[in-house]
Amino acid sequence: MVKEANILIVDDRQDKLLALETALDGLEQNVVTARSGDEALRKLLLQDFAVILLDVNMPGLDGFETAALIRQRPRSESTPIIFISAMNDSGNHVTRGYSLGAVDYILTPVIPEILRAKVAAFVDLYQKTEQVKRQAEEHAQLLHAQSARAQAEAAKERMAFLADASSVLVASLEYEKTFENLARLVVPRLAEFCLVDRMDKLGGIEQVAVAHQDPEQEELLRQIRYPGPEETSHGAFRVYVTGEPFVCNRVDEKMIADLVPEGDRELIRALRPTSFAAVPLHARGRVIGSITMVHTEPGAIFNPDTLWLAGELAHRTALALDNVELYRKANEARQEAEAASLAKDHFMAMLSHELRTPLTPVLTHLVRLASEPDIPELLRHPLEVIRRNVELEARLIDDLLDLTRVGSGKIHLEREVVDVHALLGNAIEICRGDVEAKGLELKVDLEAQDHFVNADPARLQQVFWNVIKNAVKFTDEGSLHVATRDEEDGGISITVRDTGSGIEKTLQARVFQPFEQVERGKGGGLGLGLAISRTLVELHGGTIALESDGPGQGTTVTVAVPTVAERPREEAGRATPERDGTRQLRILLLEDHVDTSESLTLLLEMQGHEVTQAFDVASALKLAETRDFDLLLSDLGLPDGSPGVVMKAVAKRNGTMGVALSGFGMDKDVERTRGYGFRHHLVKPVDVGRLEEILLECGVEEIINH
Repeated sequence: MVKEANILIVDDRQDKLLALETALDGLEQNVVTARSGDEALRKLLLQDFAVILLDVNMPGLDGFETAALIRQRPRSESTPIIFISAMNDSGNHVTRGYSLGAVDYILTPVIPEILRAKVAAFVDLYQKTEQVKRQAEEHAQLLHAQSARAQAEAAKERMAFLADASSVLVASLEYEKTFENLARLVVPRLAEFCLVDRMDKLGGIEQVAVAHQDPEQEELLRQIRYPGPEETSHGAFRVYVTGEPFVCNRVDEKMIADLVPEGDRELIRALRPTSFAAVPLHARGRVIGSITMVHTEPGAIFNPDTLWLAGELAHRTALALDNVELYRKANEARQEAEAASLAKDHFMAMLSHELRTPLTPVLTHLVRLASEPDIPELLRHPLEVIRRNVELEARLIDDLLDLTRVGSGKIHLEREVVDVHALLGNAIEICRGDVEAKGLELKVDLEAQDHFVNADPARLQQVFWNVIKNAVKFTDEGSLHVATRDEEDGGISITVRDTGSGIEKTLQARVFQPFEQVERGKGGGLGLGLAISRTLVELHGGTIALESDGPGQGTTVTVAVPTVAERPREEAGRATPERDGTRQLRILLLEDHVDTSESLTLLLEMQGHEVTQAFDVASALKLAETRDFDLLLSDLGLPDGSPGVVMKAVAKRNGTMGVALSGFGMDKDVERTRGYGFRHHLVKPVDVGRLEEILLECGVEEIINH
């Protein structure tokens, strides 16, 4: 639909304006009138006109002056002006009118038909011109929209490519695989073939990946020779030196001669490059490699968009390589940490073995001497002091091993329903000699009604022993109070209160840390007991806390653990075997430590057992082939092999039970013992009481079996 055109009529007389409007009625256009030159200029500021009918003689600005001002305005400088005048001074007026850009000069009276025809021609020209302008604008807008859409689609495609590239590049944590993925991304998206290289350790350049749109050509790419550290003039070094992209959109003989040594030029010519771009790979503040993209199609070039995309790809590759480097370093650190942990565990195990082994003959000789009826009373106390200190030494070794287990999270609980009061009683009895030696008043109030827990009895008793031992150690006079009570949440709390040296407020938060001691050197110890106790209590789902009002005010330690309604299972029909009901055993003792073998032999023979000594696996096997034994008592660390073969030999002949003796007491050592077929694992120094229980058990089995 054609839009109406605006026609401006300017005359100071109303009757003439009306006459001209009437003459133009048949054109069906928008006619605008003005009574003066000033008003006409104001109308021109508001809208554009197809043609202007301008009276020459007007007060103020006349028609010529008004026309001159109209022509000074850029938007109306080409608007057609028709002068209308009643004066027949054609010589001056017409000449002046045309000099001002008038398209016609009409004398009144105006003939309506002629006026309409002239105005209609200018209106038609104006409308067609406006239509052409609109079409041109619409076409320009269409082209702009198409260009914007194409740019948006290209940008979207680039972003999608880079997103896919990032996913591919981070898919591997190996340098070579990352470089290979990079080459595959470049071809054929950015070039017909691609070379990826990096700086080697000597400062030269080495090829790490290639890709070609024709896979058969890749072998040719791999034959390209790269420069050594002394060939710095080689073109491949350029991006490493400048750190900037190197682009050549026209490869000719001169370019090949400038960049490639003579002996390598024939191979480059065979690849038919037409243009190339080398982009550096920046990582950790230096150029570590480059991507060389090569076109082989005539006229193909690397434009700014392609180079931007290549630069972004190089940036993402550098990030992926950083991840590879971080993973490599983290993996190396983890392996070093694991190796250090294994070395530490091995050291601790060997240390405990070497420390424990000499203690066994000491303890066994002490037990044997103490059992002699005619030993002077004067020596009994020194023997007891020696025994206690040897047992303390063994306890310190156990604490070190327990600390290792705590650090590696390898403490294993053998849970069963146990009586807390019974475990407390055992711990008190162990410490009773020290309590009596100091003359302390011991008060025990076991008031808890619910005192059964699902726990590892040995470990929980270890906690009680540590707490009571500490209370005795730091209390020189006064009293010791051990009590239990029911907790509101259904658990049981065990409180050990002493009147000893107390602890400063600033130290109370640290006493559960390894190697922390309130008074250095007092009563021995390494400061590990409470640290290990806290871990054991927490593994049982409980808590341990310490309170003291300060130095000289005593200390209270409270252990709280959850209880269970179930009671310990009574082992029906099981009676404690008495020595009189057992027979003496034939024991094969396999021990390479001479002192330990001698002391154990003396102790066992004092109890009436028949002991045969063997100091290595070979001699033990010979004995097992010719003699019958009721029990194999064997060390684990033997000079010529594993005790497992001996265990199998004696078990096959007699169904014999085995007891392992070892300075190694870690969980894996116990598991290895069971794998050999041994029923029991005793850690050196041998607990003589526990050994006697096992011998008694073995004797009862012998009576039953015979």
